[in-house]
Amino acid sequence: MTRFVHTTVRKAASKLAVALLHPAYHATGFCNLCRRRTLFVCDVAADRWIRRCCRCRSTPKYRGIVHVIESETGERIAHFVRDHRIYELTTTSPIFRMLRGHPNYEASGYFSDLPFGEKLTSFYWNQDLQNLSFPSESFDVVISSETMEHVRQPWLGFSEVHRVLKSGGFYVFTVPFRPNRLTQPRVDTSGEEDVFLLEKVYHHDPYRPEDSLVYTDFGADLPDLLRPIGFDTQLVRVLSMQCDIHDDLRPVNVFVAHKRPSLRQSSVSHP
Repeated sequence: MTRFVHTTVRKAASKLAVALLHPAYHATGFCNLCRRRTLFVCDVAADRWIRRCCRCRSTPKYRGIVHVIESETGERIAHFVRDHRIYELTTTSPIFRMLRGHPNYEASGYFSDLPFGEKLTSFYWNQDLQNLSFPSESFDVVISSETMEHVRQPWLGFSEVHRVLKSGGFYVFTVPFRPNRLTQPRVDTSGEEDVFLLEKVYHHDPYRPEDSLVYTDFGADLPDLLRPIGFDTQLVRVLSMQCDIHDDLRPVNVFVAHKRPSLRQSSVSHP
């Protein structure tokens, strides 16, 4: 734990140094998440285009996610949550910081050393995405960013998201994605033990000192792979220089997967 704290402090000091030493990397604009004029600050020199809002600390991907949610619902997320239920698969996002404590918002982290399915604080749960404890059809919207690639059995995770969504609800998410490849597992998880098919790749894990293993590389066939689960999925390419939503000056890739209305609901709605 001490090493984890030291690493966290060192990273924070590095980010502060970058922010002070590279003022040309910053930009002014409007944050569509906190709804204010702001300064978008680069705090990692190697990623000069990944700039955080200095007010709500949102990144381009989260601003892209909020853009898609608000385009789908036709209203600001802070208004939408008043009458609809939202579930987010993190406890570290700017959306979490904005909505935590709201009665219609739930959030969860992944703490492998603690019991799953329990509420750890008044703000968030400990959940295994492959076996969520929420009842079916609990939420209107589910949100995640850079999560599914770390799930050991991602299709089970997608199925659980589909289960807890209400009929007609939708799942908004980002994953590392390349349109010039097909989805490929990096690890064979068909048995109890992981069998590595490709070189191990890890990403930063906000919950543990150790980084998180990547199990799946997602590609152009992802919408087709989600169709049998019951999702109609579109890739939305979000680009807004005013809100600093871009990925190295290219659009941010955000997926929106709609849960098809049940046959019973469709027959009622369309006699």
